[in-house]
Amino acid sequence: MTRPLSSPAAVRRLRAFRFSAPRLLRRSALPALVLAAALTLATPLRAAEPVYPTGMHVGLVPIAGLAPSDKFPGFEDRDADASVLVLEVVGPTPEQNAAQIGAERIRKQGITEDLRETLKLSTGEATLVAGRQEAEGTKVRKWILLAPIRDKASALIVVQAPPSSDAYTDASVKAMLASFVVRETVPVEEQLRLLPIRLGDLSGLRPVRVLGNSGAMLTDGPKDTADPTEQPLLIVTVGRGGPEERRARDVFARNLLAGFGGYKDVRIVNSELLRLGGGPADTHQLMAEGKDPKTDETIKIVQWLRFGSGAYVRLLGVAKDDAWRDAFPRFRAVRDGIAPKE
Repeated sequence: MTRPLSSPAAVRRLRAFRFSAPRLLRRSALPALVLAAALTLATPLRAAEPVYPTGMHVGLVPIAGLAPSDKFPGFEDRDADASVLVLEVVGPTPEQNAAQIGAERIRKQGITEDLRETLKLSTGEATLVAGRQEAEGTKVRKWILLAPIRDKASALIVVQAPPSSDAYTDASVKAMLASFVVRETVPVEEQLRLLPIRLGDLSGLRPVRVLGNSGAMLTDGPKDTADPTEQPLLIVTVGRGGPEERRARDVFARNLLAGFGGYKDVRIVNSELLRLGGGPADTHQLMAEGKDPKTDETIKIVQWLRFGSGAYVRLLGVAKDDAWRDAFPRFRAVRDGIAPKE
């Protein structure tokens, strides 16, 4: 990273209000005021709550002025031109991760290291490295923390601020990093905000699983299940590519549907090209029926592919025959409520 992550755009500022008390107080009011003050002092101050970047397991108690960023996973203080990038890394061993912030690797990144120490966090021992960096005439101070999360997962946190900042010092940044905490799960509703599309109308369906940052599973019922013989299921995904020609799109759609599920006796009963909402994007619709191999119940399927430039949105709705009458209009409402992120 060669430049500060934060944007120069102005942000809303809080205004401080001043007020003054009367110079003279009635003597009868003093005992009540003294009692109230004593009770206030006797009440312990509530510790600041950690803030979790959207979709992340890792949280921090940020330095005053930092707010969750809508541009990257982490926080930014636009007034101070400071940022905190939070990444969760899964896969490499602790030794491999440690090599990423070794002295030689740090030097090759153009950082002049002047601090390296171990922090004891709630999840174990973490390595903190700090130093100065200059690129394209911009000088910054960086702090890099590598901390264990669980099993083979680690967190890499990069704090960046102007070296002259009074708010972002070694002491204040270390205090923030020492507040490092990990939550067990991320709410599904929060994970939905990471998708490249906006689901404007869930039509009473409930999200049960998010598929990375490219899709989600919705169901209609109390169970967290992906089995459409138990509850209607709608899968929404975003894919890259897709054919440009209409004839090729029909073949593409049929191949996608053929690769779904383990249903038997599947047959397509309708194929149609739709133009929804008056927009330029084509939506390819396939309707199919089949049998569940376990129960031999009739299963109905609808697949919509909305093609765009270099990408497509796929919706796949599945329900039993006796649930289809109610499920299909809901699937269609979700389809019509999808919009790109602004």
